Amino acid sequence: MVLSLVAMIGPVAAAFPGSNGRITFASNATGTVQIYTMLPDGNGVTQLTNTTGANNIISDWSPDGRLIAFDSDRVRSGVQVFVMKADGGGVRQVTHLGGFSGDPSWSPDGSQLVFEHAPPRGCCQNIYSIQADGTHVRKLTSLGNGTIPAEPEYSPDGQWIAFQQNPNGGALSAIFVMHADGTDLQEVTPLGMDADHADWSPDGSLIVFNNDRQLAVGDIFTIHPDGTGITQLTNVIPLGEADFRAHFSPDGTKIVFNHAAPDLASNEVLVMNANGSSPQVLNTNGFAPDWGTHP
Repeated sequence: MVLSLVAMIGPVAAAFPGSNGRITFASNATGTVQIYTMLPDGNGVTQLTNTTGANNIISDWSPDGRLIAFDSDRVRSGVQVFVMKADGGGVRQVTHLGGFSGDPSWSPDGSQLVFEHAPPRGCCQNIYSIQADGTHVRKLTSLGNGTIPAEPEYSPDGQWIAFQQNPNGGALSAIFVMHADGTDLQEVTPLGMDADHADWSPDGSLIVFNNDRQLAVGDIFTIHPDGTGITQLTNVIPLGEADFRAHFSPDGTKIVFNHAAPDLASNEVLVMNANGSSPQVLNTNGFAPDWGTHP
C-alpha cells in the first residue's frame, strides 16, 4: 500500500472541467483502424482520420477540447504520436523516434504530452514526456528486467502520472503513480488484480481501471490514488467477456468504456454512470474511447 497521495499533494483542482463534449474512438469499419468522434448519446458519428493502409488507434483530447493527440503507423519510422484539430484537420507529427511511440496523454496546461516508447531494437519500453511542439524529449522511467510501463495518464493537477507496469517482468500488472518528473514511484493497486488502463477522475480523487481482460472475465473498478477505497463498478458474469479501457467524462458523472464478448463481432463502446449504474451501448464497433470537454 502506498503513502497517502491525497494528503501529500492536498486538494486536486480539476484540470479538464467543463461540459461533456464529443467522444473519440477507433474503429476498423473501413478495413484499417481510423479515429472517429460521436456525441455523448452515440449519434453524430464523424470520421476524423482517413489513411489508406495505415492505422490510427489511441486518442486523447487536449484539456480545452480543441486538439486530439493520437498514435499512428502512417510513417516509415514506426508508430509515432501526432496531433490534429478536433475536426481532423491540421495533422502534425510530434514524435520522431524509431520504433513505437504511442498511448499519448496531455498535460493539464496543454504544453506537454506523455507517452510510452519502445526502441526498434534492444531494451526497453519506457515512459517519456515531450513538449507539444515536438521538442524536449525526456525519458521518465528506466525500467528493465522485462518490466513494461505503459499507458501513462497525467493527474488533473499535472503533478502525478498514473500508468500500468508488470513489476520485474512478471505476468501480472498493477497501476502505479509517479511524480511528473519520474520520481517517487508508488504502487496503487494490489498486484494480484492484474490491473490495466488507468484514468483519473476530473477532481483527481479516483483512478478508474480494469483487471486484465486476458483473464476469464474483466471488470472496471475505481480506487483512490493512495490505494484505498477500491470499488467494483461492473460485474461481468459470462466467461470470456470483459469491460475495459474506462475513461471519465469531463464533468465526472459518467464513464465511457469498452465491452468485449465472444459473440460480438467487435468491441462495443458503452457509457454508464460513475457509480456503475445504467450502462448503455453507444457504438457496436469501437475501441479505446476518450471523452473530451466541449470547447
